[in-house]
Amino acid sequence: MESLSASNAEAFELPPYVADSYIDLKQLPDGRYIGTVRLLYHWTMHIDIDDVGYADRYCFATYELAKKAFDEWSGVGDPEGWHRHPTSGRRKDLTTGREWVDF
Repeated sequence: MESLSASNAEAFELPPYVADSYIDLKQLPDGRYIGTVRLLYHWTMHIDIDDVGYADRYCFATYELAKKAFDEWSGVGDPEGWHRHPTSGRRKDLTTGREWVDF
């Protein structure tokens, strides 16, 4: 799973306007695209990116946590280091490992 910078949009089957919006972008073995992007106060990893959006995302406190998850995640289960999963409403305290649902 080689990670290419989003500036290499031609390497992906995504329009440049999509690929260029990600800091990191790669294709998982199952064919889904994942990418990291900065939001106002945190970083996210988008899952199953296509030309109209994405199917899921995980939130991270820092770029370092998002990048580590991006580099290491196989696409199965949850990536490591997330603190919020908006789709499920789950939140996670990284210090204690405690998880809860908070919509």
